[in-house]
Formats: sequence, C-alpha cells, structure tokens
Amino acid sequence: MKEEKDHYYNNSELMDLVKRYEEMILNGTSYYFDVDDFEEIIDHYLDLGRLGRAYNVARHALMQHPSSTSIQLKSAVILNEKSQPLEALRILRTIEKIEIYNPEVYYTKGVAFNLLGQLKDAVKQFNKAIILTDEGKADMIFSIAMVFEHKNKFRIALKYLLQAYEIEPFNLSYIYDIAYCYERVDKLDKALEFYNRFLDIDPFSENVWYNIGVLYNRLEDYDKALDAYEYAISLDEEYASAYFNKANTLANRGDHRDAIAVYKELLYLEENNEQVVCYIGECYEKMEEWDKALEYYRKTLVINPDFADAWLGSGMVMYARGSYRESLYCVEKALGYFPENPEYLYSLGNVYLKLKRPHDAIDAYRKAVGYDPRDFDSWINLAETYLDIRENEKAIRILEEASVINPGIAVLNYRLAAYYFMNGEKEKANHFLRIALALDFDLHNDFFAYYPAAERLASVRKLIDAYRKK
Repeated sequence: MKEEKDHYYNNSELMDLVKRYEEMILNGTSYYFDVDDFEEIIDHYLDLGRLGRAYNVARHALMQHPSSTSIQLKSAVILNEKSQPLEALRILRTIEKIEIYNPEVYYTKGVAFNLLGQLKDAVKQFNKAIILTDEGKADMIFSIAMVFEHKNKFRIALKYLLQAYEIEPFNLSYIYDIAYCYERVDKLDKALEFYNRFLDIDPFSENVWYNIGVLYNRLEDYDKALDAYEYAISLDEEYASAYFNKANTLANRGDHRDAIAVYKELLYLEENNEQVVCYIGECYEKMEEWDKALEYYRKTLVINPDFADAWLGSGMVMYARGSYRESLYCVEKALGYFPENPEYLYSLGNVYLKLKRPHDAIDAYRKAVGYDPRDFDSWINLAETYLDIRENEKAIRILEEASVINPGIAVLNYRLAAYYFMNGEKEKANHFLRIALALDFDLHNDFFAYYPAAERLASVRKLIDAYRKK
C-alpha cells in the first residue's frame, strides 16, 4: 500500500511539474526548473512518444543549464528517436570528453551508429558501455540487444541476449527474447528449448504456450501444436489467437469437422469475424458439403460484402455444382478486389475452360504465372489448354519454360515427356522422363494414367526398371 501511495505522490509531483512547464510556454513567461525537474519532464514526453515536445523541453533546459551534460545527453537520445543520428553524434562527441566514464554516452553513441548502418562502430560503442557499467550490467546488455532486435538484426541481438542470460539465467524477459530471436533466425529447436526454459520457471504463461504451438506448426508436428494451443486456451479461455490457430491446425491436417467446432467456439468471442466465418465455409467446401459451404460464404459477405475470399469460395462451390456462369460471376467479383492474385486467376482460367472459352483461359493462366512463376499448376493448365486447341509446340515451350523456373517439380518433367512422346520426339521424351524419375519415381504411375500409351513403349519400360532398382 505504501508503494501505491508513493507512486501516486510521485506521479502527482510529476504532473505538477509538467503543468508548470506548459503554463510557462503558454504564457510566454520564465520559471526556474532544476536539471532533475527538466529530465523528469523530458522523460514524461518521451514516454508519451511526443518527441517534438521532449526536444523543446531540452532546448529550454539548456537555456537555463547550458553546461549540463545530462540534458545534452537527453537531447542526443531525443535526436536518435527522431532519426537524426548525425546531430546526436555531434552532441555526444562533445560531452564524451567530459562524461568519459558514463556508459549511457557510449550506449547512445552505439544507437546513433546503428541508425547510420555503421554496425562495427555501433558494436564498439556498445561494448564500451558494457565495460563501464557496474550495476545493472545485464540490463545494459539487454538494452543493447533490443536495439538490434528492433532493427531485425536477430543474430547480433542473440549474441547480447545470451550474455545477459549468462548473468541472470532466471530473468524471464531475457529467456523469452532469446527464444523469439532463435525463432526469427529459423533455429526452431533452440527456440523451443528456451520457451521450455521459460515454462520451467513460469508454466502459466499462455503467450509462451501459444508461441510453442506456432513453432510445432512450423515443424509440422500438429499433435504437439494442438496440445500447446490447448494449454494456452486453458490458461485464458478468451485467447482468440489460440482458438484460431488451433482450428487452422485441425483444418490443415484434414480434420475439417473438428476445425469447424473450434472456429464456432471462436465466434462466441468474435461474433462478426469474417475471416473465421469464411474459414468455416472453406471447411465445409473441403468436405463437399456445398450447401453449408455456400451458407457460410454468404454469411461472410453479409458481414463484409467486399471479402474477396468469400466471393472466390462461392465461385468454387458453384464450379463444383456445375453452375459455371454463376461461378464466373463470383470469381470475377473476387478478382475485382485483387486482380493480381494468382490463385484467383488460376480459378478464373478453370472456369473459362468449362465455359468453352480456351483463349480467355490462356489469358488467365498467363497472368497467374506472370504474378507467380512458381505456380506450376497454372503452368500445366496453360500448356494443357494449348494442347487442347492443337498448338502442341506452344504447349511444349510453355512447359520447358516452366521446368526451367521450377527445376525440382517432377510432374512438369513427366508432362513434358508425355508431350514429346505425343509429338513423336522419343529422344527428348526419354530425356525428360529420366529427369522426372530421378525427382520422384513414384509419380510414374500418374504419368501412365495421363499418357497410357507410354506403358507399351520398350524404352519407357527399360527406364522404369532402371530407376526402380535405384
């Protein structure tokens, strides 16, 4: 209770200081404030993110206390915050000659150099700050780590975080940020190790359980991901992100009905979340329950008529039902919002084919691969459409271009082999068949399903046998 009173009293004193300062500015008068008072006022504005006001306070402070190095240091801090590191360094180089043993000076210089992209100079200054810090060395190191973390320099941040952790191995902030940085540099096993160290100290952190769930998702260990999300939800029954990720995990592994149940739980927390309603529609679509899928896509569009994915989903339901004109209308509505979306363009091409409009389909597929050259499904459909209109040479050129851009995709090479066999060019056909067999031998059955005549060819049977032995 005493701490609360002290906090209230101190805060009240601060507000009185700020009020006096603002009255001085408003009235154009001059009041005296000592250096500590000015620092308190500056920190108050910095905490509020009001950099302009903080800088003006520092200017007034220097008029009253022109030789104050602490106010000059505050000015440099503000200039860094304002992304003016050169001006900050000009001040710091002056006060450095006086405050030769002040670690805050070197820390602030390090921040300035980091803003300038002069990494070696920044590290040199930060290391000086660490050497000169006696009390709170771990906090200083952690502050340096945060400078790099905020600039997405996670490997450098880790170096400092691990130093801080060595000094204070039970500090949860250090452990959490180490795990986070390991996650950002794709060292997922190390990230899990440190999140689990966090839980050894505090097993009731729903955020850490949630993060562990995300990591297990990335590792495609869906059972452990679901367990982690369950823990997060048990600790906070209104943890919307945990419900959302749990449902997504279930959907991604094909448990669509269970996913729907979790999405519906989330809707009790966020009744009009159009993304969730749309995902329910998508789950019903995957289960080929077309009426329910369409119901939820329409519910999504009631909430947000401009929700493009719901228009696309509606179009896919209509496509599955054979209502191609209605499907075209819906897919075009989706494209009206995102005309460069490769998935939407691929779907448009498919609808055009059903409507016997191959040239429009070609145009859609070409746009799809233009926006996403890695979309090999669109490449295949584009080539297949040229084949359907008897432009075999174009079909082959399309697939050759696709296989150069996507060299590791076996199906492209199998399809090229089939096209060359159809064209009577057996040597080239066998060349691409060898590549395909080396990439994925098991897909040769799909190759035979697409081009049954290949099974009767002696050269093909010989190649299949050769690669089967491998």
